Amino acid sequence: MDALERQALVLEAVCRVAEPLVRLLVSEGVGYPVLAAQLKPVFLEQALAQIRQHGEKETDSALSLRSGIHRKDISAWRQSPIPKRVSKRSIPAEVFARWISDPAFASPEGIPLSLPRQGGSDSFEALARSVNQDVHPLSVLNELLRLGLAELTVGEDGVERVSVRTAGFIPQADWEQLLSLWVDNLGAHLDTAVRNLNGQEPRLLEQAAYAGGLSEASVQELAALSRRLWADMLHAFLQEATRLHTQDGGLGPHLVRLGAYFHEGQEPPALNAPASGAAS
Repeated sequence: MDALERQALVLEAVCRVAEPLVRLLVSEGVGYPVLAAQLKPVFLEQALAQIRQHGEKETDSALSLRSGIHRKDISAWRQSPIPKRVSKRSIPAEVFARWISDPAFASPEGIPLSLPRQGGSDSFEALARSVNQDVHPLSVLNELLRLGLAELTVGEDGVERVSVRTAGFIPQADWEQLLSLWVDNLGAHLDTAVRNLNGQEPRLLEQAAYAGGLSEASVQELAALSRRLWADMLHAFLQEATRLHTQDGGLGPHLVRLGAYFHEGQEPPALNAPASGAAS
């Protein structure tokens, strides 16, 4: 297969992958001209990264050749590049992850404990401070309550206790934060897929299983099963990640993500297609 054939296939594949993204843009009233303008610096940044990776000269001509963008636009970009948005560290998310993974805050069966709001080493206050000393535990608690991830109750003894309400950090009450998580998760998935497609070693985990010919009731059963499997995997992963983070002193340069998704569609099955299987 020659380079032009590969380019055509890649372009077709990217357009197919982009369909849900374009659907989101259209639903939010973002048209093609706005997207095209925003994509220019993305093309330039990626072209510049490849030029540097290959040790080539960072000229406007080289950038134009790799990105397909006119040199006058490159000149304007160099004068006022668009700053990259930096993902903010979510202290509540880290506290929540520690809560559902650290054996010190869980029952022998691994279930997150209901914690006194204040007190000793087994309190929510101690949990929050074990993650970050700068943000007050009450501020963290208020954010978890706002997001619907925790609940605060007062016992008969008058002690305030904090309990987990859900086993996953999905801030439905905060659309902007949900969008930020979507960017991180989908971006990481695509980055892994592109890395594997480019033949980089070692290949990273990027797999999916499928099953067809199902009724709506069967789909709901599999959806419930997927949530249970994810909860088990999440718990095991976070426990080991917490141990390794402590072992490394929290000073390592790497960030790891492990994700999962469940998708249901109503596409007609291809003739003689298998009912189930796995795909990479």
